[in-house]
Amino acid sequence: MSAHANWRELFDKVEFYRVDIRILKELGHEVVLSGTPGTLDWKADLYFCWWWGHSPFPLLAGKLRRRPVVVTGAFDYSTCRKEIPGLCYLDRPWWQKLVLRSSLLLADRNLFISKSECEEVTSNLPVKNPVYATLAIDTEFYSPGEAPSAESDYFFTVTWTSRTNAIRKGLIPTIEAFAEVAKKSTNLRLVVAGKHGDYLDELKNLADRLGVADRVEFVGMISDEEKLEHYRKCLAYVQPTLYEGFGHAIGEALACGARVITSPRGAVPEVAGEFAYWVQPDSQKEIAAAMEMVVVTPIAEGEAQARHQWISSNYSIASRRAALKSVLDSLSPEKKG
Repeated sequence: MSAHANWRELFDKVEFYRVDIRILKELGHEVVLSGTPGTLDWKADLYFCWWWGHSPFPLLAGKLRRRPVVVTGAFDYSTCRKEIPGLCYLDRPWWQKLVLRSSLLLADRNLFISKSECEEVTSNLPVKNPVYATLAIDTEFYSPGEAPSAESDYFFTVTWTSRTNAIRKGLIPTIEAFAEVAKKSTNLRLVVAGKHGDYLDELKNLADRLGVADRVEFVGMISDEEKLEHYRKCLAYVQPTLYEGFGHAIGEALACGARVITSPRGAVPEVAGEFAYWVQPDSQKEIAAAMEMVVVTPIAEGEAQARHQWISSNYSIASRRAALKSVLDSLSPEKKG
């Protein structure tokens, strides 16, 4: 289920949706996509729902038909409560809290995509059958490839430039930090990819005020192949995020061998392990220092492959497939019988 009018496009383009759909099909299931109550399949054997806030109708269908319901996604229990009030569960109105709490109790399995969220939610709310089932990175596609033929001259990040997302992903301090670094290195660029949102003009004005408007490139939506090349070629992937329920782009960048500048928030430490330049998301000074460190530090032999191996060993599609298979097998009539 989805609140977006273009839900079919999202299922096709958003990586974590696409991977789960692929896995469910590979496990031998016929997958019927639904994004609105009117498209819900009332003959399904099982309902697999992304996001607890979108689960009421699948749960209703499941309970009326005595069919199992699995809910997954990021729960956002206390996400960015200080920086972006109203985003997390704790700031929701009472009726939304009731819906979310009911979903946690009514779903036959609650799949949490990071250990940090699983621990936080289950420590504060009653949850029926919680399962840790990490998201997956397609490490066959997202891989280092050959070493670039020329030295890189740009930092890279991916984010939808809506106000909330730009703040959460740390795009403002990233631009400010880049402006400081750009004073010393006149050949550097910052490339920002992702859907243009309502905060784009503010971000462009910020780059202009800081004197780097011609060196901060907002390239908009790009293909997976273009994103792959940026991960492989950039000086570093920069995302000093306030919070991530998982950190998919960070995982993709690491799988491609990219150096990553990010913050120890949410699930990011789980995903990045020891392979990150850690900064505080509100510290322009720390972000700039990390950028400068990247510029002057040569890439060691085997460094890119070590990052790829870390992601392959911990966040592969095979791991997600095994987790989903175990959950679905536990709900099948044959297993229960």
